[in-house]
Amino acid sequence: MTFDIEADWTLNLLCNYDCDYCFCRASTEHRLVGRISPEQYLEFFNSTGKIWLLHLTGGEPFFHPDFVRLCRTLTSRHFISVNSNLSSHRVRDFAAEIDRSRVQYVHCGVHVEERDRRKGWRNLLPNVTSLLERGFPVFASLVMTPSAFAQFPRVAEPFTALGVALIPKAIRGSYEGRWYPQAYTEAERTQFRRFSEQAEIIARNGTWRPDQLRATVNPLLDRHYLDGVPDFTGIPCSAGRMSVSIGYDGKIFRCGQKTVLGNIFERRLDLFPEDRPCDDEYCPYWCLRYSRFEKETQGSFPRRGAPGAVKQALVSIRGMRREIGNRIAAFSQPGRP
Repeated sequence: MTFDIEADWTLNLLCNYDCDYCFCRASTEHRLVGRISPEQYLEFFNSTGKIWLLHLTGGEPFFHPDFVRLCRTLTSRHFISVNSNLSSHRVRDFAAEIDRSRVQYVHCGVHVEERDRRKGWRNLLPNVTSLLERGFPVFASLVMTPSAFAQFPRVAEPFTALGVALIPKAIRGSYEGRWYPQAYTEAERTQFRRFSEQAEIIARNGTWRPDQLRATVNPLLDRHYLDGVPDFTGIPCSAGRMSVSIGYDGKIFRCGQKTVLGNIFERRLDLFPEDRPCDDEYCPYWCLRYSRFEKETQGSFPRRGAPGAVKQALVSIRGMRREIGNRIAAFSQPGRP
């Protein structure tokens, strides 16, 4: 799989789950989602002269209007990965219609509390099986809330039977009034590392092998950073040149939402010509990848500690405001399960 640039693309906001640790979801779709056709999206990415690897997430991406057609159109030239709860019946259409050689992986978020509440187990394993039968690389993750530790072995069992790794995923930020991952107890950290090491053994023999696939999103890294991720502030990074993030509103950022580089709907993209110092915080998987340090070197960097109480409160308020803003901006374009 050869590509020139990666994009973490928040494709939409609509989601049928309502996880407490998620700030990128809404019960109705944003008015700009699906504003242009799959063919117009393809024209934009083609116009850059680059081959893209597009990491499609949401919301729940399978709720994006005509999602399977969008994937089929994009993969006529580019590559994708998908981050989904795999609850939709459209997953089997995806498995049947999309060229597996153009898909880096399918990441299944289990979200056990919401899946229990919404009776979401019924379609999960059949959908995973449909992807595996077509040869798609699949892995699953479980966000490790305090209650998830006791449930992890039970949840992992059916995935293990299919040869799919269920990987523990660390909470990052505020959850139930505590700041994570620093709030994990020593017993929880020990369990987390054990679950992660077991998942890595399964992954080595499965369809998703991060060592071979150059996987950017890799929750197996989380066990190394339970006391905080390295702080790369000021370190040269290729974000903005070799990777970008894209919002559901078409805006293109270097990373996070600080430096705007373009807009899909305006057919505009101005990438940096060179690496530039890190000046923002983003998903730690991307930071670890694009700072391009070896694992041993990363360990020498200072870790981002838990912020003080005032900053924690401000971050929580900002997250709530973002969620409220998402819900206000989203209206009258509901997707279908």
